[in-house]
Amino acid sequence: MGKRLSGGSGRFLGCAALLLAASPVLAKGPVDLASPQPGLEVCYIDGFIRHIDEMVRKEGSRDCDPGPVLPQLNYSTGGGNVLTSKSNDGVMARITGFIHLDQTGSYTFAFESNDGVRLEIDGAMILEDPDVHSDQFSDYGYLEVSEPGWYPVLIRYFERKNTSTLRFHWQPPGTEGTMPLVPAEALAHGS
Repeated sequence: MGKRLSGGSGRFLGCAALLLAASPVLAKGPVDLASPQPGLEVCYIDGFIRHIDEMVRKEGSRDCDPGPVLPQLNYSTGGGNVLTSKSNDGVMARITGFIHLDQTGSYTFAFESNDGVRLEIDGAMILEDPDVHSDQFSDYGYLEVSEPGWYPVLIRYFERKNTSTLRFHWQPPGTEGTMPLVPAEALAHGS
């Protein structure tokens, strides 16, 4: 993993040394997504946890209530509801769908979150910032893509209490500078 960056600006500084520090996960290949629909699906589980592994253990034994589709992951609330849930504390969110990776090469991913988050793409864990914390940026995660297309994505996120933040950043191959948010047009759900 790369170096953890923190700050409230919501931006990352590009750094070639950090990009060379970790080996990327190799993607298996895209899926055939016949009719992608905009946004990611989300379902919510109630409960106060302290680590993302607790969420994984609870997923099979608790009801998961579907919420409205998330067009993009760019959320930060004071004391308001977490993402599009009906609660402001004790929320776990299982976010699923697809991400469109339109070029070959190494993608870099990161989250700004409060509290824990884990990212899986194409069935492999790319990064995690798994425990309770105030707003902070995760370490970088890397995915090497040899074929452009739609790749399955699973994001687990939880907010224990007080404020919540979830922002999904990327750096596509061949780009430099700040890490922008993953754009809405790169996120979809469907079969």
